[in-house]
Amino acid sequence: MTTTSVDIDRPADYVFAYVTDPTQFHESQQGVVPGGMEEPGTPTVGSHCTMTRRIGGANRPSTSVVTKMNPPTSWAVHGIDGPSGDVFR
Repeated sequence: MTTTSVDIDRPADYVFAYVTDPTQFHESQQGVVPGGMEEPGTPTVGSHCTMTRRIGGANRPSTSVVTKMNPPTSWAVHGIDGPSGDVFR
């Protein structure tokens, strides 16, 4: 596992909300085209996250389920279809 640390001059809850928002994933993850939550509102354990990645010249949709949500410090999702696996942030 790789760990990266960045100082951001914003409150932790603001940063957490931003980095756990799939509509923003394209800004930090290469190849992500669109992304979003299937359910409206704040994500909780059990919420589904959808995103499309550009892989090998084709768009590959995937769905993940939120398995851990501990704002403002950590969250985890697990891929349930598509070209994804466990993702921990």
